[in-house]
Amino acid sequence: MTPVDLGDRLRVLRKLHRLTQQELADLSGASKSLISKVEAGHRPGSWDLAVRVANALGVEAPVLMGLAPDERGIEARMSACLPPLRQMMVDYDLPRARPPVRSLGELAHETERAGQLRLNSRYVALGEMLPALLEDLLAASFHARGADQDRVYWLLAAAYRCADAIAHKLGHLDLSLAAIERVRWAAERSRDELMIATASYVRSETFFVTGSAESGLVLLESAADRIATKVMTDRRAASVYGALHARAAVLAAFGGHTSVAWSNLKIAKMMVDAVDGDVEHFHTSFGAASVKVHEVAAAVELRDGAEAVHRAAGWTPPVGLPAERASHFFIDLARAQIWAGDPAGAVASLLEARRRAPQHTRTNPGTREVVTAVLGRAGRSTDAVLGLATWLGVPY
Repeated sequence: MTPVDLGDRLRVLRKLHRLTQQELADLSGASKSLISKVEAGHRPGSWDLAVRVANALGVEAPVLMGLAPDERGIEARMSACLPPLRQMMVDYDLPRARPPVRSLGELAHETERAGQLRLNSRYVALGEMLPALLEDLLAASFHARGADQDRVYWLLAAAYRCADAIAHKLGHLDLSLAAIERVRWAAERSRDELMIATASYVRSETFFVTGSAESGLVLLESAADRIATKVMTDRRAASVYGALHARAAVLAAFGGHTSVAWSNLKIAKMMVDAVDGDVEHFHTSFGAASVKVHEVAAAVELRDGAEAVHRAAGWTPPVGLPAERASHFFIDLARAQIWAGDPAGAVASLLEARRRAPQHTRTNPGTREVVTAVLGRAGRSTDAVLGLATWLGVPY
């Protein structure tokens, strides 16, 4: 690592955060003079300076120094919850001697908070609160009776879905599969047919991993058929039904079934009017904005960059759309822009994805795909893409 290397990384990361040298000095406690000299390559950087700046900007000091991320990174903080989550996948159906510490009302409130953390890509905070929540819910499932027990299982299905989100983002596919099975297990015991359908929606993500799109489409179609009679009288049912078809559209595109993809999107669009705006039933976002996100995702899965860019043109996810879904849109758009020969547009889209949901953007493999592609192009890389590379720990 040379002084120029550290200076370059410091400069691009500062600009990525839209800070002046004085503003970074104020945030980090380092002097403006030292920051200026290190950025210019006139002074060697120190570990102390890297730690101060890294703490101020929310990155790892080893990344700033051009080394591999260390155990203090976001991914490691998320990973800290994995051992207890794994244990709760194994002993989920064993009796708990003690009753839950919290009341059913408190557990419902905490499960709602967990769902919102997931929707808004706050994975570190989610991972830190989830093990205790699951343990209390499992205890409650053995001590509650009647309608209260049904409600506990509903909450367990939602909480296990949050566990799947963390496992999936970290690439622990075995744990993700176990969590998805627990979602199904708890949903069936909740005796809520819309939660059971939502469990099928969650389960369908496994078919992207296995590559068996056709089997996933059978699952989604079956789940939609079971609630189809309710969609005209129950807005929650219409929301779940629309979400199932939106997911089916992307899965069909993933499998190369173009006509099936667009026909499913057509059905999803028909449900938009029935739900009266963008809604979040069963911790799943659905509405006009969500359908637009799935439109672009389907085009990307079909590897049709021009179509994805066309469908995204002139549209921006509204502020109220969950951060994870909005960042998905911008990451998919960035991939399409790379294919369409617009690296500057792709970088701009990633910057917006990062602004909306930094933890999701950082863990999404599409982000690295785009940054690596931009870095690999001829010509001098901009500070923006170098800043993204530094933030991700991608070498350049």
